[in-house]
Amino acid sequence: MKVGDISCGRSGDKADTLDLTLVAFDDDAYARLDHMLTSERVQHVLDGVIPGTVRRYALPGLKALKFVIDDALPGGVYASLHAGLHWQKAATYVLLDLDLDGQA
Repeated sequence: MKVGDISCGRSGDKADTLDLTLVAFDDDAYARLDHMLTSERVQHVLDGVIPGTVRRYALPGLKALKFVIDDALPGGVYASLHAGLHWQKAATYVLLDLDLDGQA
């Protein structure tokens, strides 16, 4: 099972900060994501693609997890060397494609 099978994702940016949010489809999906997607795991998955430290915010009332990465867009979205102004959407898909099977 992939993260995208039980949630949807959104992304955004402000200056050099990237914001990735996953919203679970139901309470069981949220509980599974909350347990499995630590800030350390997400940082490991995004390592090499996005610089910066991942901070995680749990929003159980919204069934959402928000991951904020400072310094992910060096120089801001217009000066960053990442291709395209909306490359951050691809970062969301990296999380949505993450395999959850076999993970504790």
